[in-house]
Amino acid sequence: MKIRYAGIILLTVLLASCHTSKENRAEVKIFTGGTILTVDKDFSEAEAVAVKGNRIISVGRLRDVRRAVDGNYELIDLEGKTMLPGFVDPHNHVINGAMVNTISEYVGMADFRTTEEVLAHLNEYENTLAPGEWLVASSWDPSIMEGPEALTFKELDQISTERAVFVLNASGHLAYANSKAFESAGIDNSVIDPPGAEFVRDEDGELNGVMKNNLAFMQVLAANPALADIDLELAIVELMQKFASMGITTSTEQLLGSVTGGRGDFDLLLKAAENPGFTGRVRAYPGYTVEESLQENPIMVNEGNDLVRAVGYKLVADGSNQGFTGFQREVYMGTCNHGHEYLTVRELIKYIVEKTEEGWQLSIHGNGDRAIDNILEAFERAKGYGADFSELRPRIEHTSILHDGQIQKMKELGISASFLIGHVHYWGVDFRDNIFGEEKAWLLDRAKSVEDAGISYTLHSDYPVTFADPMQMIYTAVTRETWKEPDYVLNPAERVSVESAIRALTIEAAWQTMSDHEIGSLEEGKFADLVILDRDPRKVDPREIPSIDIVETWVDGRQVYSRD
Repeated sequence: MKIRYAGIILLTVLLASCHTSKENRAEVKIFTGGTILTVDKDFSEAEAVAVKGNRIISVGRLRDVRRAVDGNYELIDLEGKTMLPGFVDPHNHVINGAMVNTISEYVGMADFRTTEEVLAHLNEYENTLAPGEWLVASSWDPSIMEGPEALTFKELDQISTERAVFVLNASGHLAYANSKAFESAGIDNSVIDPPGAEFVRDEDGELNGVMKNNLAFMQVLAANPALADIDLELAIVELMQKFASMGITTSTEQLLGSVTGGRGDFDLLLKAAENPGFTGRVRAYPGYTVEESLQENPIMVNEGNDLVRAVGYKLVADGSNQGFTGFQREVYMGTCNHGHEYLTVRELIKYIVEKTEEGWQLSIHGNGDRAIDNILEAFERAKGYGADFSELRPRIEHTSILHDGQIQKMKELGISASFLIGHVHYWGVDFRDNIFGEEKAWLLDRAKSVEDAGISYTLHSDYPVTFADPMQMIYTAVTRETWKEPDYVLNPAERVSVESAIRALTIEAAWQTMSDHEIGSLEEGKFADLVILDRDPRKVDPREIPSIDIVETWVDGRQVYSRD
């Protein structure tokens, strides 16, 4: 079920040529005739927006915008549609997502409800592969699908013992492989677990095919010869075009260096951005897991350009709650397991002090409540050691389980939150029934409480963990309805308004990615990144929000996607 984007590439080329002919007629474009939501400080509406080149030059009443335009202009009628600033996904994985999309078969919740169905599909899919080709699948999730809690040698060797089989968990923090894949990677029982990662063993001390953390499972996946054949530059371009079709004009790479190693990832993004089909911006976060190679060939703060720029540094404090590796104060339901601490408080302090001194924004993954305790303690102690991050907008990624005291501490320290809001929709019922129990599950993604505390928050997809669909994210934040039980609302008190959810995917996300001076709202002087919707999300039944169509997407004053 690999997604192919050849049609989108062709569409981009055609639109670019059409746009060039229009530019020959008029240097300025004025958009009017619909609802224009500027998402400025007052969330004001405008009658018209004028664009010259790649910048917005005037916003306001049509007659005033016309007066502000020097020379001829092209009037573009919105025909009653709704214009917004382009959506910003502040936490996804452009390079890893492009790679996974290219080499893997999707076996996620959108198409399968049970593991039995997944395994039956993989058995059929295996017959379509060439001899020696690896079977790679992605997005399997035992916390949602009925069946075993893990795919071990037992299950995956039944698919094949002659072909390597590798399955990535939907969380992105766990993976599973058959015995042939381990053999191909040269990994046996003598393997030593990397710090913060694990090659899981059975009660007899034998490897069972389960791997926790990418530091472990990438050692297996790296043995796949297909990785050497991927045109990652083209794969990134194709994925950016897919994002543009969802109205996303700025994406992120939240663990830069994890695919090609160190600086190679960043250079790859810069090269991809030179492709005429590249249809957005990327804000990149080098990751601590490639610290050594980055010391040898560093990436500098704010290095890059308007399209691709390194803006922050990524740390990971724990794993995935639905993967039972998020670090918790109490054990998971029915277990003796507190999860995994990927970085200790001491290690977090070291990075915070060093990277703050270098001028990096800190983006720290924290899912479990104990991991978030560690992050907040580390920031507080680092501040005591003289680390001044007051202007660097530190943020906690996912911020999944959050207590009142932690919200107050975030406010005091000036730390913002970014929520993987798909946790509520796709995993909410499982958090209630199988992972935490309802009382703790209600602490998931507390957007309204964070907002009421005066803390900036954003919504993100963590693609490829969930689909990068802004309308779905807005719907979930507004309703908190769940996938398994559509009428069940996971903590109604944490629902936010449509306007708040839009802010979280535009101006607040721009602020979190150190880019609010240039994107995130329709204001004079900013880049002309915008999206046109067929309906106003504020004026439909919230359950209809996911069905709102993206009509057009524009980046740098250039139309990069059209529904038509």
